[in-house]
Amino acid sequence: MDKNKKNILLILLVAIFFVVGFIGFKDSLPENKNERVYGILKEYLPYTIEKRTGGLAIVYKDGREKEKPKNSQIFHITDKLDKEWGKENLRLDGNILIVLNKDKQELKRVDLNSQELVWVKEFFGI
Repeated sequence: MDKNKKNILLILLVAIFFVVGFIGFKDSLPENKNERVYGILKEYLPYTIEKRTGGLAIVYKDGREKEKPKNSQIFHITDKLDKEWGKENLRLDGNILIVLNKDKQELKRVDLNSQELVWVKEFFGI
């Protein structure tokens, strides 16, 4: 092989490495969340995230055992938990988001603007 072909092959391998790495990085990111609404809802979510030496752990507020997923999976798992919780504990009344407890009693009402309303409908599927 002449020198030009070796250089082209090396550049191609480096490019493939970066593309695969970028795709893996992109897949491990969480879905976009509306900061204001999600910040309000965080206090009612059935779990918290705990930092540990090996990464992050999901601690359930109802006393279930901690979940210690791989760091690349934690955001996908929490997004899934958020969506399941939202379908059970969130209701929309026009542009007002109503947060319910497990007994379906109202805990909080949040006025939403049009962008926030769209995000709630898309993210939680309600």
